[in-house]
Amino acid sequence: MERASTAYCALIRTFNSERTVSATLASLAAQTCPPAHHIFVDSGSTDSTLRLLPPGSILHRYQGPAFNYAEAINQGLQYVDTDYVLIISSHTMLSDKHAVSFAMRLLADDQSIGAAYFSNEPSQTTKYTLIDSRNFNGFNGMWNTCALIRTSLLRKRSFRPEVFSAEDQEWASWLFEKERKCVARISGAGMEYNNPIPYSLRKRLNEHIAVAMFVRPEMLRWRYIARVAYRAIRPVSTFRERRFNAHLAAALIGCRLPALRQRAQRSQSARRF
Repeated sequence: MERASTAYCALIRTFNSERTVSATLASLAAQTCPPAHHIFVDSGSTDSTLRLLPPGSILHRYQGPAFNYAEAINQGLQYVDTDYVLIISSHTMLSDKHAVSFAMRLLADDQSIGAAYFSNEPSQTTKYTLIDSRNFNGFNGMWNTCALIRTSLLRKRSFRPEVFSAEDQEWASWLFEKERKCVARISGAGMEYNNPIPYSLRKRLNEHIAVAMFVRPEMLRWRYIARVAYRAIRPVSTFRERRFNAHLAAALIGCRLPALRQRAQRSQSARRF
């Protein structure tokens, strides 16, 4: 295959995705700039997912004792031979056929943009906002549910497997701080979720805890935890939000406990001597 500077491949992780992956693939095929090829990292599907893959696709079966999303994407990257890679979830669609072309032009025209991702924010027109270290809040850096990324940057620094969730935000933090590049957040490009499994409390908690541990350590300070605890009891919040904040406050305190124990041990050692 001839390498072209405007070519990209689609990297998709699958697991029992028969109900959603066909819609994802159809939306990519309808793009004015479709992928040069597809790479799938499958983590043990037992349904008909693998029979739905396009002819000529690269299929990699996930290797490892326990599944890790960052590691799955890293394993798929070994097959990427284009300058750009679109990491897209098997339950995500792009209904605007010009979506990828829009993102591709952004990256081709501005070398300071390291990646572009699609949000599901409603907009009458396709537009973008640049995210960098100045307006990065730990959660808006990049969403690898649908993100077009320069392959050279992922070769330079892949996702960290030890980041158990929000590995995309941690990678974006590296991009901002070490590479001094930015990310384009695109809205109005028809990004849609087609996920039959609802967004769980556990997944949301994991993302916040990972951001606190690897991206925004200030979230582990007592002042921040106190604000979260207050949101758990204020009556203006919905019960769902109060419940989430109660769990988050407890989890953040739990993250601090090892540090507190170490501090106490150091204090005891100092008193002995």
